[in-house]
Amino acid sequence: MRVVLPRAKRMPLLIPITYRRAGEEHWLQSRVLNMSDSGVLFGPTNLEPGTSVEVIFSAPIQVGSMAPGQTICVGEVVRTTELGAAGARFEECRFLLGA
Repeated sequence: MRVVLPRAKRMPLLIPITYRRAGEEHWLQSRVLNMSDSGVLFGPTNLEPGTSVEVIFSAPIQVGSMAPGQTICVGEVVRTTELGAAGARFEECRFLLGA
């Protein structure tokens, strides 16, 4: 039997996000569409499901258990939309002090 966990509450946030494929040098710019403490939907991108990504954003408000401020997260793209947005699940996040 498969256990289905409830989705984390998503907050609509239209804020800038900087991202790159894990291990790449160059960062790209996009916009957050919504966010929870477990992941983020952002776009447009040309990312595919299964891609490891790093993202940096500065949330103006607390999102779930994540404090406001500049944060860097590592995650994996778990879905994409027909409009080019990518949904990434966070694996690890840390607050950037002094940012």
